[in-house]
Amino acid sequence: MGTADDEGAALWPDRYLTEGRLVVVRSPRREPSSRWARLRAAAVRLDRAARARLGLPSPDPEPPSPAPEAAFAAWDTTEARVAAAAGRAWAETVREPSWSSPLLAASRFDGQAEVDRIVDLALRIRSARVSLGVRPAGTAAEYWDRQSAALEAAALRLGHRADALIRYRDQAALLSAELRQLADLERLERSAAEVDGITAATSALPGRGDGDLRAVADEIAAVRSAVTELVGLMTRTRAPLAEPPG
Repeated sequence: MGTADDEGAALWPDRYLTEGRLVVVRSPRREPSSRWARLRAAAVRLDRAARARLGLPSPDPEPPSPAPEAAFAAWDTTEARVAAAAGRAWAETVREPSWSSPLLAASRFDGQAEVDRIVDLALRIRSARVSLGVRPAGTAAEYWDRQSAALEAAALRLGHRADALIRYRDQAALLSAELRQLADLERLERSAAEVDGITAATSALPGRGDGDLRAVADEIAAVRSAVTELVGLMTRTRAPLAEPPG
């Protein structure tokens, strides 16, 4: 799996499957109904009313047509993989604990809208491939090759936008890990007083001088100082995601 450190490498080729499947998802939307669709719906209603008056059985309803995204995913082309990678990256981002952290309040953005734009562009590339058809014979083949190569290049450029979402997701995962470590250190710092008291109490054995207690106190102070320095260092150096992917 690629990480956010692989700045020069394309990440989407290895990050486009969701649980082993190519899944393309975009926000649900209401498409404007065409005049033909409205006429067809009216005809269906009239047919059902007529059958009801005549006592005839209604025809079985037509199965719903698959969503464009589902049909698109079945193609398994470059643009379909890019769209799937973008959707997976955003779904993983919003599941990261750091996404709801106040540290990301300033850089939080509408990643789903970016996924929708990527899917829409990918669908346009797919539509252009359909229009291009199969490679012809003769002199037209060279022209077909140029157009096909241009569409593939466009799909690869679209991959840069999916990579930006993937890198943002990886940075969110790193920040989540840092926040977990910081929470552990802060918990240890809060429990230090109780641990210090137990250590001092169990070290004050009969017949032992104050020198041993001073040594224990020095050890306790050193441990507390180390924990405090770690908490302060992580607080200062952890880098929240200051910019949304561009």
